[in-house]
Amino acid sequence: MTVRSPRPSELKLRKKILVVDDDVVYCRVLDYQLKAQGFDVVICTCVESFMKAVTTSALPDLFLLDYSLGENQPTGLELCRKVKSYLNRPIIMLTGNDKVDTLVSCLNAGADQYIIKPCDIRELIARINATLRNSLAEPNQSVDVLVLSVDKNIVLDWEKECLIHKDGRTVRLTQKETALLEIFLKESNRYINKFKAFNQIYGYEMDPMKRSIDLLVSRLRKKLQFLDEAYHIKNLRGHGYAIFRKE
Repeated sequence: MTVRSPRPSELKLRKKILVVDDDVVYCRVLDYQLKAQGFDVVICTCVESFMKAVTTSALPDLFLLDYSLGENQPTGLELCRKVKSYLNRPIIMLTGNDKVDTLVSCLNAGADQYIIKPCDIRELIARINATLRNSLAEPNQSVDVLVLSVDKNIVLDWEKECLIHKDGRTVRLTQKETALLEIFLKESNRYINKFKAFNQIYGYEMDPMKRSIDLLVSRLRKKLQFLDEAYHIKNLRGHGYAIFRKE
């Protein structure tokens, strides 16, 4: 039997999906099933391979992220927020439970869809196709450096988790401080609701009596002002915060 090679026009139509999941066996199954449906697939079982994949080749058309990536790894929730902030690509989250807090945190972090494992491949394919139809991402985009602009003078570096001033000065951020600043920068008006921000960072609903976000804001404010004293983070009637720079 002669196997026909794909035409160039057919190759261009193939969508690329990047899967991040620490379950090697499940990844093999997904790889086979997705390729059988005509997708190009990149499998990453750790964050290190994920970082290499997004910085050394064209970005995928869609990310498929597991909610839990194992010990000593960032959560899928954190990767979801970062992909939306730095790469602006559609995301489907794979979750191992149907708790409302978990599902809400996925959506708050920027996921376009979520699906509960184990899932029927037909449902997954349908969700992938629906998400791709609604995506406005530019095809074949690639990235060299994963940074977000705070302003013309300061950038936030994903890999180094630090703020870098154009004059070379830097200040390190904790993982949670980085997450909070990413949430600020993703919002066009740079206003955040602290309850929603807590859910995006921690993955569950915030107790109104907790001051975790308030303390994070205080630390982030000091570090921003270390680089530029004109930066302020204002409390808006106890419900949220706005970040701005006085000219």
